[in-house]
Amino acid sequence: MENNGRRNSFGFNVQPDLSEYNKKEPEPVETEANDEGKAPGEEGEKVSDLLKDATVGLVHSTRDLILYIIVWYLAYPFLLFTTFHMSQKYLKIDLEAFTAGTMLNAFITVCAGVYYAYYLLSTFINEHTAPQVYEDEKRFLFPRLGFYAMYMSFVLYTSDLLNIETFQNPEKIRLFIVFYILYISAVTLFRHFNARVSRPR
Repeated sequence: MENNGRRNSFGFNVQPDLSEYNKKEPEPVETEANDEGKAPGEEGEKVSDLLKDATVGLVHSTRDLILYIIVWYLAYPFLLFTTFHMSQKYLKIDLEAFTAGTMLNAFITVCAGVYYAYYLLSTFINEHTAPQVYEDEKRFLFPRLGFYAMYMSFVLYTSDLLNIETFQNPEKIRLFIVFYILYISAVTLFRHFNARVSRPR
């Protein structure tokens, strides 16, 4: 093989194809000046978004906590106490004093206690052991509490007990305090033991 001054390597004409490389345009180089110019605005927007999300989350958490306390530690125990108190009153009435109105009130009290009181209490006790069920039932809490309060208000009104004198009665106040302490203790124990029993092993 002859090499006559040309760039032939052993008879092969080796010329690399650089057309693909020539087509490519040089990539723009981002300078630190551009980054520094954009960074403060973007960081400011991120900080404002984080503050907004934190504020909204705090407001929602505070609202949920207040509603939680109102439902389970104020409204529900009061309605439950009303159910027990009226049931005890009807159990002490002589059969001769039973009228149609008294029988209706007793029936409403028993039904409200069996359905609403038990259903709401079981939902509250199983809050941590069945969180998904509790979340599904949350939307029904206020309607059920509303119906429960409506039924018990009707019973108190027809029994002439829905007045200021009843709520200022020292004996009933003492009974409610004792009942409330028992309620808090019992619910706390039930929730604790229910969580231990339902805990996966």
